[in-house]
Amino acid sequence: MHTLTLDPREAGRILADTHGLKATAPLVPLGSELASTFRATVGAREVAVKMQASSPKELAVQRWRAAVASRLSAQGHPVPSTLPARDGTIVATATHQGRDVAVTVTEWIPAAPYGELGDALDAVAFGRTLGATAAKLQATLVGAPRPPKPIQHTWAAHTMAETIAEHLPRVTDPEVRDIAERARSIIAETVAPVAAELPRVLVHQDLHDSNVLATPAGEIAAIIDFDDMLVGWRVAEPAIAAAYLARHSTDPAAAVAAVAAGWESVLPFTEAERAAYPALVVGRLALNATVWHVRATGDRADYARLRGTGTLATCAALLAGASSGTLATDGQAEAAGA
Repeated sequence: MHTLTLDPREAGRILADTHGLKATAPLVPLGSELASTFRATVGAREVAVKMQASSPKELAVQRWRAAVASRLSAQGHPVPSTLPARDGTIVATATHQGRDVAVTVTEWIPAAPYGELGDALDAVAFGRTLGATAAKLQATLVGAPRPPKPIQHTWAAHTMAETIAEHLPRVTDPEVRDIAERARSIIAETVAPVAAELPRVLVHQDLHDSNVLATPAGEIAAIIDFDDMLVGWRVAEPAIAAAYLARHSTDPAAAVAAVAAGWESVLPFTEAERAAYPALVVGRLALNATVWHVRATGDRADYARLRGTGTLATCAALLAGASSGTLATDGQAEAAGA
């Protein structure tokens, strides 16, 4: 996929054309890895707008993702509802400078990414809620339609070791390199031997601290951004959620254990998943550090630096725990309220 950068005025024109929604105030840009995203005010209503580079093949995948998200919303999960376009589709198409653009509009959720809650966030309590919510989401995803074509991307958990290796030649920071190499070793030692036994299902694959919105009281208000959804390891769902929550905890291992405890209160791990979970948490953080380090000089360098904030320190703390055998142990799960 290509990066699409639109200014608010151009995005507003496209929004009016595709959805018949005329913004009554300038669109507010939001951060994104590849898309142009905005908050739009239309009279007394606010909506979230995502515009992505597209193509006929990609459009089929983009509409599939939106359909799955709509299904989850309709079944009562905390997923924003999608507004249909003027042509009745849930993902509209437009053209910008000769390129296809996919346009998705969802209801605006008046809540902040939990990563913005700061010291008000009780990471252990939130972790249990996050783990349970993710497992309930998974129970519905089991019955969702599969993607119209095979999907693979940089952030897929089942290829994280290979992706880290591909990026390592461009890593210039010794600390990032050390973290990445140690994570690869742990993945090889603990995940590779059980990889064939890990259940593969449809997973959101990106429950990070900007894609889970929360109230000031620490309640989950919404899960957003299904752009990384694919068929992959089921255990990747809680592992990715735990990796990012750990960045916001004074005790990263306790946060990791709390997510696992919440998940298992709904959907118990298999033995293979239990063995792989800690290493996948560390692996996701190492992948985050490696990829965003390499992208820190690109056209979205500010976004890259933001997404990597806190990763190295958290990963180092978890690696220290892993080397002493204390990461996400049964004892910590009990301390987390399992």
